[in-house]
Amino acid sequence: MSGQVREFDLTYNDLFRAPDKEGAIVSVRVHRKVKSVLEELAKREGLDGVSELVRYLIAGYLLGKYNIERPRERVVVEPIVLTVNVQKASSVDDVEFELAVDEVASIIKDVEDYLRKVKAGVVPRNPEIAMKLNKKLARALKTARKLGMEEEYMKLMRLKAQLSVIE
Repeated sequence: MSGQVREFDLTYNDLFRAPDKEGAIVSVRVHRKVKSVLEELAKREGLDGVSELVRYLIAGYLLGKYNIERPRERVVVEPIVLTVNVQKASSVDDVEFELAVDEVASIIKDVEDYLRKVKAGVVPRNPEIAMKLNKKLARALKTARKLGMEEEYMKLMRLKAQLSVIE
């Protein structure tokens, strides 16, 4: 039925909406005890008085009687961006891997030594040395990334940032 009763031209949203200026007021006389029960029910349900409770009771009756479908809420969700890093299987054997690890470790040590000496004032800042070390760092970064050496890669990135400050 697509959420509407054809016989009465009544939609789901009409059932729960408060009457506007043109809306009709339904008045029903009930016993004092019934009135107090209705007031208590409205209070328990967290509704704004008996009139809202009566509106909900009428809406519930009409929903059941005429099988009015509740409209499906359309929820717009932001797309999820997934970045997949696919590493190609490299034909690096254990010996080559160990050599690469030693080379990366050596470059890390060289750059750390240079940075420590510059900060201590033992060695003056030399842009030529910094550029050579930066080139070595770039090669080491490429190697560490290719071989999946995440810790070394992050360390190299930090050193590269520190070295660029000195250049």
